[in-house]
Amino acid sequence: MELFTWNFNKNFIFVIVYWVLEIAVIILLDQLGEKFTMTNDMVIDEYISVILINIADLLAIFLILYSKCATKSNKIETKGTKIQSDLIYKKFDKLKKIFYIKLIVVAVLDYISHSSYWISYSITRATAGNFSTTLPKNIKIALDIIVRYILSVFILKIVVYKHRIFSMITIGIGLAIFIINDILLIIFGSNYELSKTFIFAAIASISGFTYPIEDTLIKQIFSEEYLFPANFQFYRGITELILIAVITPILFFSFKLKLVFVGNVSIMIPALIINALADFIKSFITFKIIYHYSSQSVSFLRISQSFGSSITKFIGIFGNNNNKNNIDRGWKIILIILEFISVIIILFASLVYDEIVIINKWGLNKNVKLGIIYRGLLDTKDTFRERELEDNPLFDNDSNEDLSEDNNNRN
Repeated sequence: MELFTWNFNKNFIFVIVYWVLEIAVIILLDQLGEKFTMTNDMVIDEYISVILINIADLLAIFLILYSKCATKSNKIETKGTKIQSDLIYKKFDKLKKIFYIKLIVVAVLDYISHSSYWISYSITRATAGNFSTTLPKNIKIALDIIVRYILSVFILKIVVYKHRIFSMITIGIGLAIFIINDILLIIFGSNYELSKTFIFAAIASISGFTYPIEDTLIKQIFSEEYLFPANFQFYRGITELILIAVITPILFFSFKLKLVFVGNVSIMIPALIINALADFIKSFITFKIIYHYSSQSVSFLRISQSFGSSITKFIGIFGNNNNKNNIDRGWKIILIILEFISVIIILFASLVYDEIVIINKWGLNKNVKLGIIYRGLLDTKDTFRERELEDNPLFDNDSNEDLSEDNNNRN
């Protein structure tokens, strides 16, 4: 038996698309970030990003319209009556009452999650030059992954089999290596203020709790209501738009913020459009992963951010000839390579948890779905064989007993 069994299906292509898109956006912003600057205030910039993400959700209306048109063209004729297939489109007024409550909670959690960065900037008054943006992001992702697995056990009642225990322990090891490396890079390799970085990280990490709770509720909704992911994405966008429309004027007038754009309009507008489209695709893929897999499966989407950040660090080492840091380039390369390894460990363990990769050793494949199906097929095959012998007139009970005894003697 091979050591690994790869249980990929066509839906895994969404994960690949998400990773490619996420890494491409991170590298692009790292290399051309200054050209995409909208204002001189990071708080306003981050809040505009919240609005753009909401607009991205609203773009799901085009997928809904496409699905509805495709459904109308697909009709089933039964006894002369034309019945419209309604498998991928469910009307809003036919949903259960509990759905609307969960939708509002999901929209509020989503708004809080996206707002964690502008809240962190407004409280700490941090700037890009005096703290690390990478460590808060990685701490947030680490919390996000841990909380997802906790919620999957206590809320979604996922049974923790041996392969999932192995996965959780492996993810813990990968996260520990990752965070320690990030801290070492700050202490020995930069002039960032470590205290301000940790304060910023502590505030921004609120999304490490709100994102998993939100996705867990979304998984419950998908289980209770037959909704196409694009439909729910649009419903969330409408609900969150109402929330933003109420809160935004209050914030701007309360803090007396001034909206002054300083970027090049010819560059800024296309950048905003591309950013909104990228957010729409990533959000839709997240819904698809939750729909087809589970809420904890989003872990191997989130970790792509850390992988992209590690790539930008690696590019920065060779792109910056003036090495003014306290640690030499060789040690920085080693630490970044360890980050790459830790990300791969986390990704591999996440795939093992969701049985996309099955380890055929140490009993780790015993309670995976494919293993259970295989044992069921063997039991069914043995049952049919016994029934064939019982129904065969050439074999009576005595001959069956003699045959069984003969087989035992041969063994």
